[in-house]
Amino acid sequence: MEAELQQQFDEMGIEPSAQVLQKCAELALTYCVNDATEFVEQWMAFSLSHLHGDEPAIDNLGEFERKVLQIKREKVGAKKTANYAKSQSTALESSSLATYGLVEDDPLMDDYVDNSGSPQPKTPKTRNKQGRLKSGMVFSPASFTPQSAKRTPAADTTSTNGKPGDIVDTFGHPKLITACTWQSKIEQALPVVQKLLHNDVPLTIANLRYMNDLLYDRCDDLHDRVVDIGQALVDKKLGSIGAAECSWYPQDRHTLDALHVLHAVGMIHSDDDGPLDAHSALLAVLNTDEKCLALNFSQIKSASIFPGQVVLAKGFIPRGDTFVVEEIYTDRKLTPPPPLKVDRDVQFVVAAGPYTHSTDLFYDPMHQLLKYLQEHRPDVLLLTGPFLDAEHTLVGELAETFESFFEKMIAGIMEAVGNSTTVVLISSQKDAMTPAVYPTPAPMVRKTYPNLHMLPDPSLVDLDGITLGVSSTDVVDHLLSHEFAANAGERMHRAINHLFNQGSFYPLCPPADENMSYDSQLAQKYAQLKQLPNVLILPSDQRHFIRLVNDCLVINPGRLSDKKGGTFARFLVTPTAPTATSNANMFNSVACQVQRI
Repeated sequence: MEAELQQQFDEMGIEPSAQVLQKCAELALTYCVNDATEFVEQWMAFSLSHLHGDEPAIDNLGEFERKVLQIKREKVGAKKTANYAKSQSTALESSSLATYGLVEDDPLMDDYVDNSGSPQPKTPKTRNKQGRLKSGMVFSPASFTPQSAKRTPAADTTSTNGKPGDIVDTFGHPKLITACTWQSKIEQALPVVQKLLHNDVPLTIANLRYMNDLLYDRCDDLHDRVVDIGQALVDKKLGSIGAAECSWYPQDRHTLDALHVLHAVGMIHSDDDGPLDAHSALLAVLNTDEKCLALNFSQIKSASIFPGQVVLAKGFIPRGDTFVVEEIYTDRKLTPPPPLKVDRDVQFVVAAGPYTHSTDLFYDPMHQLLKYLQEHRPDVLLLTGPFLDAEHTLVGELAETFESFFEKMIAGIMEAVGNSTTVVLISSQKDAMTPAVYPTPAPMVRKTYPNLHMLPDPSLVDLDGITLGVSSTDVVDHLLSHEFAANAGERMHRAINHLFNQGSFYPLCPPADENMSYDSQLAQKYAQLKQLPNVLILPSDQRHFIRLVNDCLVINPGRLSDKKGGTFARFLVTPTAPTATSNANMFNSVACQVQRI
């Protein structure tokens, strides 16, 4: 636990002593805070609120224990007692009401029962209009039946997950966060330049040719990928001299001694086309007539692999086609992020779809976000799909085209944010109005807006001196659900480093989602991650996070509509100059928070 806490404090630019780390580990164990990230986040929130951003020490950790950890444990205990009593009471009431056909949770009963619980002969309630903007813009689409207009109350998550406006994650120098007003000081649209190009052209619907690749082209692409990444792994680990002197996997392996140590570059595969485990991992090695070796991990201390990953493996072959792995190398030399070139503060707001609850098409979370934007007026609004999820239960009841509804949604967003905010929309293959293929071209709208930029998934853009990478595809969840990991460190760091070291926005092969239409030819052209960006946006169903990995700020803003409470991210990039003692870095240049909607 101390090592995990040390890593999390390092991300925040804090260097606690060994005594302080030991005390933090004791507190985490005593109060059942099993996640080091959660513990450090709670400390940072307490420090900013009560200690003006001071670093942890033995004295203030005692205050932290009394004011945060003890109170939280008491609240949890009281809540469990109250919930138990309430469940017993509800069980009795519901059993009695059910006998006579009256169920409390029936939304139809709300129209005919007053606050006292007595039935009243009154007309049904009118639709709640609190979610509408002042302009009168309503996102709800036209439908054939009243089903999509039926409002089902969303689950109340306030008691368990906090209330709207709560800050649930923070990154950056405490003084910078404290001083930030989250208000843009200069109202002007910023230039957006797409950098993920093929033949100097970005992916669009006009130049889209998908599901047209041939099998031998796929094989050639995979071979080239193994060669390129494998060579980079060898150069990083062994160098040119070491690579020349080491023993490689030979054509005639039977001539080797059973314990002869060798190296092999290859691609990881799963024996059962599913998530990896210690018994299903295979290695397709170069120069072996495409034969696969079964990997044996009995001698390895740590590993983190997934299907489609190119690795450098060290080990020996005791018999047959079994490769006993002693070490697996996955890190290569990375091209660092370009220096930030901002001459003023730039405010961002980032949100990820879906933007409406799974039970309706009223887009209440979207309305709440637009209210926030009208109050704070950030420089950049970045939205990732899906905007109209093709798998939504009510999407089949629309009485208008998907494209028409999307046009109305864009008009409502642009009317709310005005002309001074640069709006960047990233497509999603899950959207009903876009081609169901990855990489996904940008959606099209008939009306043009000078400050609106529709971009494909994934995208890498230069935004007024800030290099920003973004993908709406949940690659983090796909990696974590299909990898095999043993003693491999913090899981989010692993997933992010996989993208960097494999040089791809989606390095899995085959895709983890069986419904994902992955086009290898398009991915070869429009999904490469050759250079680290300054900021990388990776929306995911995993818990929201902010991580600094290889001096790249990686943000998962969470979902704007979520059963556990929707969230979005906001961050500030400010110009900083190197000091005499340290160079400019993202920790000193960025203030970032994840906030509940």
